Order: sequence, then C-alpha cells, then structure tokens
Amino acid sequence: MPAAVLVVVLALLVAWIVAPEPSHRYRLVFQNASQVVGGGTVRIGGTQVGTIKSIDLNDRDQAEVEISVASDFAPLRRGASAVVRAQGSAGIASRYIDLSPGAGDEPALKDGATIDVERTTSQVDLDQIFKTIDPKTRAGLQKTIGGFSQWYEGREAEGNASAKQLPKAVVAFRKFAADVNAQSAQFERLVTTSAKAMGTLSGESDRLTSLIDGAGRTVEALGSDTRSLTTALETTPEALRQGTGALRELRPTTVELRGLIDASDAPSRTLQPFLRELTPVANASVPVFRQLRRLVDTPGAGNDVLDGLRDLPPLERSTRVAFPSGIKALKTSTPMLGFSRPYAPDLMAFIRSFGQSAATYDADGHYFSTAPVFDAFDFQDDAAGGTLTTKAPAQRGRSTALSTGNLKRCPGSAMRLLPDRSNSFVDTGTLGNADCVPAQTPGAGR
Repeated sequence: MPAAVLVVVLALLVAWIVAPEPSHRYRLVFQNASQVVGGGTVRIGGTQVGTIKSIDLNDRDQAEVEISVASDFAPLRRGASAVVRAQGSAGIASRYIDLSPGAGDEPALKDGATIDVERTTSQVDLDQIFKTIDPKTRAGLQKTIGGFSQWYEGREAEGNASAKQLPKAVVAFRKFAADVNAQSAQFERLVTTSAKAMGTLSGESDRLTSLIDGAGRTVEALGSDTRSLTTALETTPEALRQGTGALRELRPTTVELRGLIDASDAPSRTLQPFLRELTPVANASVPVFRQLRRLVDTPGAGNDVLDGLRDLPPLERSTRVAFPSGIKALKTSTPMLGFSRPYAPDLMAFIRSFGQSAATYDADGHYFSTAPVFDAFDFQDDAAGGTLTTKAPAQRGRSTALSTGNLKRCPGSAMRLLPDRSNSFVDTGTLGNADCVPAQTPGAGR
C-alpha cells in the first residue's frame, strides 16, 4: 500500500514538471527574419519571457514569426513593438526578439493577434550594407580599411584601449543625438536664427572687415608691447591668489549676510504699505525740492544761497573788527541796562498815565500836569448801575485808596501791585536801595 501511494505521488510530480506552462501566442511581421531561428529567445527588458515557435514567409515576402509569451508577462497591449537584436558574436541563432509590451492603460491584444511590420524592426546585416555599395565605392572602402591596418600596425595596444572606450563614446553620442532630437524645435530655431545672423553679417561685410582690421592692429600693438603684457601675465596669478583669499575671508560674511536677509524678510513685507503711502508724499515733494534747488542755485548773480556763501568771506573780514568793538560796548553797557531794567514798569506807567492825561479834557481843553481828586463821594455798585453817596467834609481825602507821602517807592511801584507781587523790584546786589519801601506800592496794603 505505501508503495502504491509513492508511485501516485511521483506520477503527479512528473506530470506537473512536464506540463506545458500557460502562454499566449502572437504573430510578428518583420521585413526579414534577420537570422532568428525557431526555438530562439523572446525577451522583455533583458528577461526571457517566451520562445520563437515558427517562422513563415507571407505573400508579400515578409517574415511572419510566431512567438509564445508566458502568462506572467502577457497579454501584450495595443502599441506593442518588437526588435530583432544580437546577443553576442555574429552567427546562426545569435539573434533574439526584444518585445516592448505597450502601455498598461492600452487595450489588451487577443491571442493570435498580429503586430504589423510598422511596429517591428529587423536587424541590418553587413552583407546587406555591402550590397548597396557600388564597385568604385567598395574599392575605396577596401583601401581605407587597408590604410587603417597599416596605421594600427605596431599600435595594437593603443588600438585596443581606444576600442574599449568606443562603446562609451557611442552611448554618449546616442544621448547627445536623443537630446538634439528632443529639442528639434529649438535646434531648428537656432539654425534659422544663425542663418539670419549670417545673412545680416554678409550685408555688413565692409564694417566687419573694418572691425577685423582694427582687431588685427590691436593684436599687433599688443605684440609690440610684449614687456607690459608679460608683466601683466606674471602678476595675474598673484592677483588671483589674493582674490581667492579675499573671497575665502568673505565666506563667513556671506553666511551672516544670508541670516540678515532671512531676518529682514518679514520686516520688509511690512514696508510695502509704508512705501505705498510714501509714493504720493514723494510726488508732492518734487515741487518743494525744485524750489529748494532754485533757492540754493539760481542763474544770475547775488540771488541764491551759493552767492550768499561767496559773499561771506568779505563780510567776515569786515566783522573781524566790528564784532569785537560791539562785544566791548555790550559789556560796558550791561551794568546800565541792568540798572534800568527794573524801572521798565515805571516807564510804562508814565506813558500810560501820560496818555490818559492827554485824553482827558473839559471846557478849558486838555491838561497834562495834574488830575484833581476830591474824594467827595462813595460809590456802591448795584443793579441800577451804581449809587453815589456824598461824604461828610471831615471824611473827604481819607479813602483807603488814597495815600500821601509815598517818597520811597521801589522800582516798579508806580503801577498797582500785580497778583504775583512781581512788579515791586527789591535787590540786595548792585541795585540795592536802603530807602526802598515795597509797602508803598499801590494795593500793597490789601
């Protein structure tokens, strides 16, 4: 019984191993078979995904290649393409088919679908190239190859080293060609612009010739002064070294400057409203500055600030003598002015009283020397405008508003006492007066 179970398990394992892997089949149409053979390899991105099942010739003398693709890499999609590539040295069965399965969002191709010759690329063999060359060109090519063999004779090592770099050069050239192809519109515009520039230059041939002639004379002059040019070239390295050192020392400053710029970013944003409001102010200031310019510098003589500044030196020479004399006179008159200053209220009181006397008149006309005071009435203010009451003869002349014998008044006491009592001037210095009595100021007794 265990032996029978073992036989069944082994049979199932063999059947699973030899069972064909699920796959999808497609037909590829090539211009020629390019030495692909049945059983050859089908790859996607370098990974084998299937095999070549058969190769037939259709009614248009094109190669129809049937391939199978493993289910893990199928189905192919619309837009899929195929290229015959070489996988090693030239020879039979050295070619394989490289598939591009198409974009994932395109519709899937059904099993047995055909990819037309427009989406396939055959491998071009050397014999096909040689068949297109005529006998004369072929002979020239043979001579060229013979010349290369003679040139490389004895230089095999250098030739091998150059050959090793050739693939890198080809790859770089392919990238360059791809970049140029991707920028074809810009490249075409560059060519067109260059053609226009050349056309413009051809129309300015005389000026261009003159420019080249001037450049030639410049170069000739530089050549004749080789000593100066040599000196300049000798000092250039040292200048460059010093400049490098200076730039190296500036590097920390640039870091701090970057920090300053970053820190000033936010404050600078707040300046925008200020600058917006400053613009009309600046526009309104233009006439003011225009007038200031005319004030400072106006055409003509003796009419602006500059002319006044030019006249200052002669004025200074004149005042060099006058100012010291004036200073001396002021110093001399200071005591007199200081003595008379306290009597300013008396002088003003005299002028005021003198004016009042001149304004008073009666049937006899104006009078100036005296103003009689009888003190015969008392005045009581009331709603009717006031009432006068006759005084007794014994009371006349005894009013508190009148006083006699005021012979020792202080300076400023000729007018009524001010509320701050500042008009009665008393001093203990050079203006001191032992006979001065502040109480004799009118109103001082109240």
